[in-house]
Amino acid sequence: MKCRAFFMIFFCFATLTLTFGEPETPLDKAEALLTELKFYDALVALEPLLTTDQKSESQEQALWLANTLCKTLVDSADFYRRYREEHKGLKKDGKFIFSDKIMRWDPIIVLNKWGANIEYEYLGSSVVYQHGFLKRLVTLYPNSSWCPAAEYYLIEWRYNDVKAIEESLNARYAYVNKYAKSGLAEVYMAYLDIARINDSLWEVLSYPDGTHRDYGLFTGATLERDKERAAKHKAEALKYYAKFIVSGYGGGYLHQLRRNIIERFKDLKQDKESRSSWIIND
Repeated sequence: MKCRAFFMIFFCFATLTLTFGEPETPLDKAEALLTELKFYDALVALEPLLTTDQKSESQEQALWLANTLCKTLVDSADFYRRYREEHKGLKKDGKFIFSDKIMRWDPIIVLNKWGANIEYEYLGSSVVYQHGFLKRLVTLYPNSSWCPAAEYYLIEWRYNDVKAIEESLNARYAYVNKYAKSGLAEVYMAYLDIARINDSLWEVLSYPDGTHRDYGLFTGATLERDKERAAKHKAEALKYYAKFIVSGYGGGYLHQLRRNIIERFKDLKQDKESRSSWIIND
């Protein structure tokens, strides 16, 4: 009797499997939700893989996907709008007030519990994803095929301090030298970073009384020395703007970015100031 019952259960399970296919995995569910642009729901679908200590190929994929989803979600205007709506009570005179309640919005609490590391950046008045999922991917899977790309995203942007900016710039130089022949899109993105940082340093040294008052923090002891440094930064900026332009990265949907870079390249050759700074965060 037990034997017959077992076979009946097995038969029913086999029939259901053949009828409906294999059960959906967390990755399957997340990818299905991704096609509907439901980024937060897709992250929720990945929870079993994000919260387990059991290493697997699926977890490796989930961490990379969670990283890209979280970055897209947090950077979206809708996410920030909803975040601000949740914190209407934390305003004074129309501005955010500093408070330990600033990260108490449920979606952020959940994602941070899973390791996202989303923070409120007071200086920039923005919600920032600090690549928590990517850091875990690199830690757990140091030989992952995603690690070379991950290295780029884990290089910090530094502001308002000469030494910190030089370290950030040198880290990008090291990255492009290491992966120069890889064909990674992140190498081209690093080209642009290097160009922009050098461009801003050129502007600091060429226009110490320019658009940003803080530019004076970066000038040297003598005007002659500043001119020498400015010339070197300009040459580097033009070199890496050119590298970015000829790379072809930024084509298609990003054609506006390439056009802007080409325009800035032309302006820099004519020693024109930029309306943007990549070393001042005010």
